[in-house]
Amino acid sequence: MSASNPNPPPSSTASTPSTTPSANAPSPATPNPPPLAAPSAIPSATPPTAKPTADTNKEGASDFNQWNITEADEKGFKLSQLIKKLLKQGTAKAVPFEQKDVHILLNRVFKYYTCPPDKKGSSFGPPPPPPGSASATTSVTPPKSPAQPLLELQAPINICGDTHGQYNDLLRIFNSCGAPTKNQYLFLGDYIDRGRHSLEVIILLFALKLAVPKKVHLLRGNHELKAINKNYGFYGELKTRFRCGAGTNTGVAEGLYAHFNQVFSYMPLAAIVSKRILCMHGGISPHLRTLDDIRGIGLPLETAKSNPLACDLLWADPEKTANGFEPNKIRAISHIFGKKEVDDLCKRLDIDLIVRAHQVVEYGYAFFADRRLITVFSASRYQDELHNYAAVVIVNRMLELSFVQLKPEEFEKRREEQDKAGGANQEQVTANTN
Repeated sequence: MSASNPNPPPSSTASTPSTTPSANAPSPATPNPPPLAAPSAIPSATPPTAKPTADTNKEGASDFNQWNITEADEKGFKLSQLIKKLLKQGTAKAVPFEQKDVHILLNRVFKYYTCPPDKKGSSFGPPPPPPGSASATTSVTPPKSPAQPLLELQAPINICGDTHGQYNDLLRIFNSCGAPTKNQYLFLGDYIDRGRHSLEVIILLFALKLAVPKKVHLLRGNHELKAINKNYGFYGELKTRFRCGAGTNTGVAEGLYAHFNQVFSYMPLAAIVSKRILCMHGGISPHLRTLDDIRGIGLPLETAKSNPLACDLLWADPEKTANGFEPNKIRAISHIFGKKEVDDLCKRLDIDLIVRAHQVVEYGYAFFADRRLITVFSASRYQDELHNYAAVVIVNRMLELSFVQLKPEEFEKRREEQDKAGGANQEQVTANTN
């Protein structure tokens, strides 16, 4: 299955007048944008340390004890130093992490998602009920989690697709598009699996989420599902990097794996930017009639199949041959959808554009449905045979779009060899990935 975008220019930026698509053209609007500048230095800005929160819900408190974190461990954890170390690593080298530091970080992210700041940002979650009150002593109906399935954001913002453990690409994105302490980023999921440095990617992004919560926003992808990341690299990376000496005790890795997936289950599933651009990891759904349908998804979400709308937000794919919403036979889950479904949803929700990730595209981004849907992928050379670019969608205050592309190593050399061979297929490729 593919959604082709023939011959888009291998350029660093391509401008689009507005988010309202105006032409049925498969290539970026600017034919000859300037060449991509090579990344030079890693952002040196050190985000401020996130303030620890005093209030925790009962679940968070019990988890805090579950991971054997002491008060001394918590006080000794330096969020700003962790971020500085990860941002200054420079090349894609593994960074050593202490087990307790990872648990402390995950505890804080868990508390953020389960007791998010109120709209004024003054506190985490609602105050506890007065001692002795009925709500404090009875639990007839469990309270709904305050975790937010839908983020409501404002442009300007940089939108990134799958990063899949490619730490160096993440650093190159920050270098090319601006430090995450000064520029707003929305990541569309799939931070782990496949690549060699899933831990560096997810720990850096979680740390930035705590340090600059109004600048870094993280959606959940299908690889943030336990059934997927058990088999595609993340679990194996944890077992390899947190071995107990030369033995085979996997208890440490198992604990971290469970803790990561607990946090993943509370992550948002979609975002709306300036009320005009709807973003998700996978795609749209026949179950999506209004944005309140997304807001109504209950979190935590342990499995995708437990909620059909959530499943499509994580898994669905565009397909130009689709006739309505059809079963996704290639993935054996969710749906495929066509241009009409995109047009209908944009009209019904009164939005201009859908931005999603989930599929490899050779030049990092591809258009669908007369430019009313963009697929963005931010892990370069994800497959050796494709040598794909990584890309970022840049949305300015006026909701005008441009694109930053990052070339994989030796891409041009490879293309020259293909051209000389005379048989290379130069089509833009949108490939399914698990």
